Amino acid sequence: MPALTADRTPDQLVAELERLIGIDWPTVWAGVPEDTEKRTRWCEAFDWRPMWFEGGMHVRTVEGGRLYLATLAPGRPVTRIEHTGWSARARDTDENPRVVALAEARWTAYSAALLRFMGTPRWEGMWDTPDMPDLPGRSWAGREERLEQRDPYRVAVWRFRTPEAPVIEMKLALGLGSPRGPAPADARISLACHGPSDPEDRGPSWLG
Repeated sequence: MPALTADRTPDQLVAELERLIGIDWPTVWAGVPEDTEKRTRWCEAFDWRPMWFEGGMHVRTVEGGRLYLATLAPGRPVTRIEHTGWSARARDTDENPRVVALAEARWTAYSAALLRFMGTPRWEGMWDTPDMPDLPGRSWAGREERLEQRDPYRVAVWRFRTPEAPVIEMKLALGLGSPRGPAPADARISLACHGPSDPEDRGPSWLG
């Protein structure tokens, strides 16, 4: 059997997002304080409990989930908040079809819940959709690599007119390797809120 490593329900995913949408985004984008005591108070203002800083800030929410705040360092701007709703790993390639089926079913459930909560995405498609836009962040491969690896496998993007509001992106990555070198699936559905880029980062800016 594939190993489930994250398994938030659609209602839990919406609850996390509902809290995120109402936070003070300019304060978030300004960055995590360098001082430990100030960082704790900063997190408390969002009802978060600081966990650790490793390649970004990791926090626990009152809903019981974990958030990853992408930032180059304490004191630098936060460029993304990400939450993994569902993830599963195959023990070997024979389990890949089962993991893909589980991922597709959870994607459908998440999509229906977010449609009710936020409406129709501005854009939605798959790895081979011709008009896939330039997506936020630095983790995206070029077109050729994306087509070869089918990563991301599915994407949905919501964008709003409110100043400082994030671009919200749901992504499914299957982690199957490539046709030339298949690997046991390491699938993940994540929800990310993207903000302005850090001037010292070379990733694209979605809000700036």
